[in-house]
Amino acid sequence: MIKLLLIVGIFTNIFNKDINYNYLNNQIDISVSNFEESYFLYQSTHYFNGEHVDEIVKKLNKYLNSTLDNKGEFIVDYCMEVGMDPYLATAVMLQETGCYWGCSYLTRVCNNVGGNKGSPSCNGGSYRRFDSIEEGIKFSIRKLNSYYKKGLTTAEEINPYYAEDNTWYKKVNNYIKKLKNA
Repeated sequence: MIKLLLIVGIFTNIFNKDINYNYLNNQIDISVSNFEESYFLYQSTHYFNGEHVDEIVKKLNKYLNSTLDNKGEFIVDYCMEVGMDPYLATAVMLQETGCYWGCSYLTRVCNNVGGNKGSPSCNGGSYRRFDSIEEGIKFSIRKLNSYYKKGLTTAEEINPYYAEDNTWYKKVNNYIKKLKNA
């Protein structure tokens, strides 16, 4: 802004013309506003809690195996789209699927990454089947996000609504620590 004012001052002296400073200030305000808007959009789509999404993807992919191998980018992108913590979502998926080592039958055969019940049924059981692993991931993230949007943003807060095991949150938190420190 100082450079602009110096340039304006030089041109004023050289050409000795009247300059509409209100117009210039308005143009500067518009430019700053556009920059701030662009910067905010960039930050909101490329960072989660100050961490670049590419870094998060790398961390997640270190722990996603079997059916979820290299699905970190898909998970992070969808979490960012819906406003969900990608570490929490991935930790729940790891807890529910066993994909830290090798994915469960439910995940490999029915693309169910959240231990979700319902229809269509997976091989006649009570657990839900999804047509693709991406569909299963999206459903799981949306389900978790329904709690997240209500202000339940930690595994401890979600536990009573999501899992029958009262210590489920401890296992999820262990995965979150591993993922963040990868």
